[in-house]
Amino acid sequence: MPKRKFPDLLHPIGGCGFIQFWKLYFNNWPYTLYSLPSRLFSLMAVTFRVPAVFFEKIRHKNAINLQEIKDGPIFIVGHWRSGTTHLHNLLSQDDQFAVITFSRSLMPLDCLGKLRPARALMKIMMPKHRGMDKVAIGPDTPQEEEFALAALGSVSFLKCLYFPRRIEEYFSSSVFLKCMSDQEKKSLKSAYLYLTKKMTYAHNGKTMLYKNPACTSRMSLLKEIFPNAKFVHIVRNPFEVFPSMMKLWNRMTPSFSWHRNASINYEEITYSFYERIMKAHLKERQNIPSQDYHEVRYEDLDSDPLTVVNDIYQGLGIKVKKESVIKIERYIEDQKKYQKNTHQLSDNIKKRLMKQWRFAFDHWNYTYPDN
Repeated sequence: MPKRKFPDLLHPIGGCGFIQFWKLYFNNWPYTLYSLPSRLFSLMAVTFRVPAVFFEKIRHKNAINLQEIKDGPIFIVGHWRSGTTHLHNLLSQDDQFAVITFSRSLMPLDCLGKLRPARALMKIMMPKHRGMDKVAIGPDTPQEEEFALAALGSVSFLKCLYFPRRIEEYFSSSVFLKCMSDQEKKSLKSAYLYLTKKMTYAHNGKTMLYKNPACTSRMSLLKEIFPNAKFVHIVRNPFEVFPSMMKLWNRMTPSFSWHRNASINYEEITYSFYERIMKAHLKERQNIPSQDYHEVRYEDLDSDPLTVVNDIYQGLGIKVKKESVIKIERYIEDQKKYQKNTHQLSDNIKKRLMKQWRFAFDHWNYTYPDN
């Protein structure tokens, strides 16, 4: 269970629009006293940004609406803690792709101006590394678009972290799109299309490269929005995913939660979420043309990243540029310094995983080493 602490002052909800902030606020009331400083700081951020949001909309609205999405986007999907971030950072070295940065994902409504005080504040207040795995982060590092979807007011998995009292409801609606009204589904499609047009416009028409574990079972919907979308699915040994997920809950929930979460059993949540999302993905992939889907294993990416990258490009029909290969090789060399986390599992957890996640071990041919 995540330890109790004050949520971060620099909360993603501070990137919402003014009206959306109050909708979220009252729809998820009541909150803990611990969250009061975070809530007040978020309200100030939302209020102070109103002029910037207004002027950006006036200045760029027509250009964004007229922006064409010729190729992609390319979506990197896979269960949380399966290596999506590493693969995203790796492929983002290729200049033919564009990514949404941390600051733009958190503040999608006012992210195009050259003068951005909120981004400068983020640079001061943000940690240099993610707490669960020491991966470097900053306002300009690649980030998943799920933060932007939450800020734009659509369905988002991040609400599971913000408002864990409703974790099952938000998980089902955001990951499986269940119990969604027609209006909510329309809102999600509209937000994704707006965000992609805006980021494509910001990057002069480049193909967007997204990374989002929540999209692992959303692929059919994304194909409806973007007919030319392509997907790279990364899978990892479930025995590595489980303890890493527990570390993610322990790090992220206290930082983001405005609710009490003492009664939530995150072990049971992890058992359930993995089983449901991975089974849903196996069904979803049957609806995606083979030329638009490529699967990789984290272990192969870790041992021979350049070969895996070449296989992705070949499998999805993406042209490889020599200068991009040089940048990717340079990034791979730099990542050799990175020290991965090590995990220990009790015998009871191992037995439970082998039983409940047996389908994953069998489908992806994973076994637990005796040592």
